[in-house]
Amino acid sequence: DAISSLTSIETLDLHDNDLKGSIPSGIGKLVNLSSFIVSYNEITGTIPDGFDSLSNLQLLHLHGNRLRGTVPLLASKGGNYSSFISDCGSPSVFDSPLDCPSCTMCC
Repeated sequence: DAISSLTSIETLDLHDNDLKGSIPSGIGKLVNLSSFIVSYNEITGTIPDGFDSLSNLQLLHLHGNRLRGTVPLLASKGGNYSSFISDCGSPSVFDSPLDCPSCTMCC
């Protein structure tokens, strides 16, 4: 992925952009990423491998998409506050809501 070369990026906010497809597998290589916001798009598929290596992640907003599977356990080292939000709530409008043990809020 071309995105994996953006190793210095700290914030990636692409919410509400009508994005389609899956989360690129190179996201896990963005070691400085502290905010990853892709809410309210049409993203499908599963969370790519390597996501659990994003140790600086403090904001993760995945809600409003069609993701499935499990979000790996995330532990923010960047500060005391973290906001991990996904479509993991129950009851859900989705057949199988996303499993997110680290989420601070499920929609």
